[in-house]
Amino acid sequence: MAAIFENGIDVSRYQGVVDWARVAASGQQFAIVRVGSTDGSGVYVDPYFKRNVEGAHAAGLKVGAYYYTYAKTEEAVIRELNKFLPALEGYQLEYPVFVDMEDSSFVSLSRKQVTDLTRLAMDILYQNGWYAGYYTYTFFATNYIDTEALKDYPLWIADYRGYVGYQGGYTMWQYSSSGQVSGIQGNVDMNRSYVDFLPFIKEGGFNGFPAPSGPVMMSLENQLLEVFSERCEYFNSPDVNDVVGYLPLGTYPAVALSEEEYGGFVWVTFRLGGAVWWTALLEDRCRLIADDSGTDCSECQAQLAEANARIEETRQLLNDALEALG
Repeated sequence: MAAIFENGIDVSRYQGVVDWARVAASGQQFAIVRVGSTDGSGVYVDPYFKRNVEGAHAAGLKVGAYYYTYAKTEEAVIRELNKFLPALEGYQLEYPVFVDMEDSSFVSLSRKQVTDLTRLAMDILYQNGWYAGYYTYTFFATNYIDTEALKDYPLWIADYRGYVGYQGGYTMWQYSSSGQVSGIQGNVDMNRSYVDFLPFIKEGGFNGFPAPSGPVMMSLENQLLEVFSERCEYFNSPDVNDVVGYLPLGTYPAVALSEEEYGGFVWVTFRLGGAVWWTALLEDRCRLIADDSGTDCSECQAQLAEANARIEETRQLLNDALEALG
């Protein structure tokens, strides 16, 4: 099992008025707050949503959101989100907005239908600037959702047996529905997060955070970032002060290259651990090489040559500018 990043709870109107200062003092680090659901009167916003989000933030907790869906058609998905999206406006959330896909009524649909509806809801959330994921429990995930088709979305899995029976990857685990936490009367759901979502949320300008400025990037194909010095740092963003750590020696799939220097460096993005990171191309630490693993690489060699020419041109311009200043 992966290392626990943070411990937290999820709440709705059923927890009543929460004393968030006491929750924080008890050691909880995040809260996933229900934004709404549907009852006999239709789609509604949870009456405690605003109080819970603002109270949790004021107490220093990170916050995410979820909504319990009953939508069995595309039109119903849109109808639910037309109600929930305005309720989310104005907040900055450090955790995803999750689609709670678990209701027993969905067993009347095919696995593909349930998967497509879940994806549609998450895609609409993304299109509206929210970092989206989905929640369900082990049996539902195994039997009613094609989780492989949704592998690019964060999964929050529920399993109360002391372990997770679901065999695929997940980012959060709801391990109990009967937790006791200071500041909350009665039971509350207990969760563990294994991922720090905030860097990805900020990098994409999701969840109310401003879109980061940065260099204009050109996409790369069939190229690798080769790290040959232990001094090669990598970053959350194209900012040398936003350091993550040092990259192990080796190669990493390259994603994009800055078209020109930004902040004094030529930048490249690359994949590591399922996420995209940044590093500065420094000739004594790392470089781009062709990925010729079993493919015809004439095209990628040409692209690499073009990229290297851009890097060299940028370096020459910088040298000329420095000489002019000297």
